[in-house]
Amino acid sequence: MALIIKKFGGTSVSTKERRQQVLEKIIKEKETGNDVVVVVSAMGRRGDPYATDTFLDMLKEVSPRPAARTKDLLAGCGEIISACMVAEDLAAKGYPAVPVTGLQAGIRTDGNFTKGIVQAVDTAYLKEIIAKGAVAVVTGFQGYSESFDLVTLGRGGSDITAIALGGALGADEVEIYTDVPGIAFTDPRLIPSAPFLSSIDFSPMYILAETGAKVIHPRAVSTAIKFNRPFWVRSTFSDDAGTLIGEKGEAPGGLYGMALMNNMIMASLPEDPQEELKLFSCNEWFYRSHPQRTSVIAEPDQAEGLPEGCQIKEVGVITLQWAADSGISPQLVAAALDAHGIIREGYFEVPGGGAWAVAPHKAKEAILALYRAPLQKA
Repeated sequence: MALIIKKFGGTSVSTKERRQQVLEKIIKEKETGNDVVVVVSAMGRRGDPYATDTFLDMLKEVSPRPAARTKDLLAGCGEIISACMVAEDLAAKGYPAVPVTGLQAGIRTDGNFTKGIVQAVDTAYLKEIIAKGAVAVVTGFQGYSESFDLVTLGRGGSDITAIALGGALGADEVEIYTDVPGIAFTDPRLIPSAPFLSSIDFSPMYILAETGAKVIHPRAVSTAIKFNRPFWVRSTFSDDAGTLIGEKGEAPGGLYGMALMNNMIMASLPEDPQEELKLFSCNEWFYRSHPQRTSVIAEPDQAEGLPEGCQIKEVGVITLQWAADSGISPQLVAAALDAHGIIREGYFEVPGGGAWAVAPHKAKEAILALYRAPLQKA
């Protein structure tokens, strides 16, 4: 008998029909004789009645700057509703289930409201539920502080919940269900023919998530690294195998994948002796100190706070991750962009690859050029 963690996102539980597909996957797992812990997000997205953003928009009508503790208490309501609905639906179908809050699940955080970090998990109550043969349906996205306040885990919070529980419980598998069939080589909206990967290691996935890949949040990947917990990304609406994150994966043409952050800004100074620009970097890699100029990639809304004298350009940033034995190099990537007449506004070194800033209107063309280019050295 195996223990399986199944996490279902907001789109997966947003309607009665979609929740039936969720229930089918849970029941199928139980019928095989496995124990199941389910993690659920709030139903739907902004505008849907029980979505987290809908609740927070209501709070803003009362106060434009509500207290962080109040925001978190309200933000956790959506997951509680989802957990109760799924648990009761399972029970009605003859499968005992218990809705469980983050506090009851023993998920202790650092107490940092709106972006709490999981510090420890006390699994005693969950193990009691599992021992009785019931399904524990846990509210994603939430834990508790030392003072027993509800603390939300920030973006990707429900994924973090599932992965942390998987690590703490020693689960045999952790499965993150969403509305796509896995991790694609690059954004399918840019290249519809981009293949979905069967697996990808933690490091390239973390960097791609930090630099624009949207399916999984980087904090979820860092939690998986912390708990040494590989996990699957699968679709609720198909039986595709999905992508296993945490094992050495395939690298089509030597590349693990490409990510894009478009509509960013690149700010440059002739020199940056106090490293002021580093404070504006959108991640730890997008800062480059060079004898001729120092550059940083930042969010557009940070433009007004940049040091005086900065040259600012709107850019898209393409990040590549490649296999160490692929023969791919920054020089070969730069040559492929040059061959298509795509001007390189800046280059940033990232572990296991590189990132190039280009004009925003050239970003899709650049992705396509690199997707088609034979980057491996002959």
